[in-house]
Amino acid sequence: MASIPPGIRILSSFTRDQWYRAFTFVLTFLLYTSYHLSRKPISIVKSELHKNCSFSNHLDAFSSQDTLLVSSVSCSWKPFDKSNYKQLLGAMDYSFLCAYAIGMYLSGIIGERLPIRYFLTFGMQASGFFTCLFGLGYFYNIHNFWFYICVQVANGLVQTTGWPSVVTCIGNWFGKGRRGLIMGIWNSHTSVGNILGSLIAGYWVSTSWGLSFIVPGITIALMGIVCFLFLIEHPDDLKYISKQTSVSKIQLLQSS
Repeated sequence: MASIPPGIRILSSFTRDQWYRAFTFVLTFLLYTSYHLSRKPISIVKSELHKNCSFSNHLDAFSSQDTLLVSSVSCSWKPFDKSNYKQLLGAMDYSFLCAYAIGMYLSGIIGERLPIRYFLTFGMQASGFFTCLFGLGYFYNIHNFWFYICVQVANGLVQTTGWPSVVTCIGNWFGKGRRGLIMGIWNSHTSVGNILGSLIAGYWVSTSWGLSFIVPGITIALMGIVCFLFLIEHPDDLKYISKQTSVSKIQLLQSS
């Protein structure tokens, strides 16, 4: 009889509950990484919304003398091409942050009354929609300042669905004794999401900054589908699944 490979021994040494716990840890890590990934583009794209595109153009205006004509050409995105662009960009920031602060309170109340999987899936789909909507302003040539403010406010509200949901889920799966270590490792999703968001947004910012929002928006929306398909809110849910499976097997045997 052949010996069992060492890799299989290691895998079989873990119980089913441990595998589900590890799976939930990785899944919630990726879910909240996508939240941070979708928030990052605005800080990268700001430099493109208002940039200094002035250049010097030397023209020979008269044959008798050399005249230097400096032509200043603005290629900033309206309405951020004006002298008050700092106030406009700042308004987008605090509109998101104010909405986020209010939404965090509301999400805590609503999230306690709804299944986490449904609540989180809705939040991720909505976040993806509003993130993409901001990027579509580039492709549809939208220059209305209030359009971007409204999108930021709506996105700030739906982005708050993430933190209460994933923290509750992690709290359900890991006991208080190990929560400090687990949360310390798990919280690195903030840095990972910001890094990935910066890389994705930076790739398109100079050529087509709308994609800097659309790609992260699609990413978080797809992760919302993964959440709906695979997230297990509580270990007790597995017991319910096991009972359902046992009942189904008994009914199958009885019918046969």
